[in-house]
Amino acid sequence: MKNNHPSASNRLARECMVTALMQLLENRPLSTITVSELTAKAGVSRMTFYRNYSSKEDIFARHLQDILEEYRAESVSLHIGERAYSFPHMLHCFQYFNAHRDFLNCLFQSGLSGLFLSALEDYVLSRWQTDPNDPAEYYALRAFSGALFSVYIAWSKRGAKETPEQMAEMLSRYWARSEDRAQ
Repeated sequence: MKNNHPSASNRLARECMVTALMQLLENRPLSTITVSELTAKAGVSRMTFYRNYSSKEDIFARHLQDILEEYRAESVSLHIGERAYSFPHMLHCFQYFNAHRDFLNCLFQSGLSGLFLSALEDYVLSRWQTDPNDPAEYYALRAFSGALFSVYIAWSKRGAKETPEQMAEMLSRYWARSEDRAQ
């Protein structure tokens, strides 16, 4: 991504490209969608595309980064939970997953789920790792990230039948019991 702080017009163009890409992905795989087709659907020029992105995959990466920046800012302002698996954090997490479910599903459908896992791991480590030299903490947080990723995929595949509140309750309770057993 070339433009780290886009203007209002670039933000609008990026939103249009994300929306257009998601619409095109409803009928075809990412590999068959051309930049020309994407920009025509989004109503932007190829120059606008290349000013903002280096590839179609970069649209996903940048939008995911934007979503996580919003999440991080909101999480800090809400002062939620000391632990990664606290109910308030899990609720906020699943509310965000739910709000961005269509985008995340397009990301997975396009074979780019690794972007989400990597971003999730980076967020969890940056938010909750207190000692970068403690391998137990590092691996525990990586395991938590992987579990959260896996649970989201399962929840989504089942049609997100449970509410974010139900998911938060189940998971925060489960991880709290797991921690109690470990002690």
